[in-house]
Amino acid sequence: MGIIKKIINDFKASFSLGWKIESNWTDPFLFIIYSLAKPLSSAFILIIMFIIITRNQLPEYIPHLLIGNALHLYTANVLFGIAWTVIDDREYYETLKYVYISPISLFLFLTGRGFAKYITTTISAIIILITGSLILKVHFSLIPYWYIYLPIFMLLGTLSLFIIGYFFAGVNFLISRQGWFLTQSATGVFLLLTGAIFPIDTLPSFLGKIGIFIPQTIWMDGMRVILLGSGWNEVFKNLNINELTTLLALENLIYFIIIFLFFNFSLKIARTRGLIDQRSMG
Repeated sequence: MGIIKKIINDFKASFSLGWKIESNWTDPFLFIIYSLAKPLSSAFILIIMFIIITRNQLPEYIPHLLIGNALHLYTANVLFGIAWTVIDDREYYETLKYVYISPISLFLFLTGRGFAKYITTTISAIIILITGSLILKVHFSLIPYWYIYLPIFMLLGTLSLFIIGYFFAGVNFLISRQGWFLTQSATGVFLLLTGAIFPIDTLPSFLGKIGIFIPQTIWMDGMRVILLGSGWNEVFKNLNINELTTLLALENLIYFIIIFLFFNFSLKIARTRGLIDQRSMG
């Protein structure tokens, strides 16, 4: 019980710190309004562009596009948030070295910081879906037992986001401030390869095959199946929601083992080379 209590307390402390940093110590209500403005405008600009380009000839794709946009927010914010914490605390606040020598696990510390991003992103995603449903007349066709599959799939999708985030955090331990550019580029690549804005079947064959092995691709397609009754990518259309759940869980497990080993290896290298407290911003 002592270990569990310590884990909970460490998580709460890192989450609280992450929330205050993300909100810049401002009023939570004002911060939520600020957090909604950018994702809402970005999502609807993209959807309006889609409607204009297709001359509204493909209205059946709009619900898939709306869900893809809402879910990609998690990839952009949570994944980037975890990786950015390393640079933020090392370069700007210069506190990473103190966190490293403190009793808290760095792995758990990054989890709490990333969870602050996850909370604000969840609010944005829900607002996008509700607003899209009202303005664009998107109708959701929930599958039977959706109330069981939805939380399970969200949990598995969340795990995949954090796992990939640990990978980029591990990379950032080894490189300088340019790590932010790498992570931002990765979110753009994920937008392309995970089927967020169009099916991966429309990509060149080798790119589509890469997308299959990214957990977020399965997550987004599974969420579309749960909310709309059908997926978007041809490669997964023959799989039911149980098979998609199993596949996502399996990919998460494989990714976690590999990235956990990489994360600890990169941390060991960073400690050996004195990179934990390096400053590369002059």
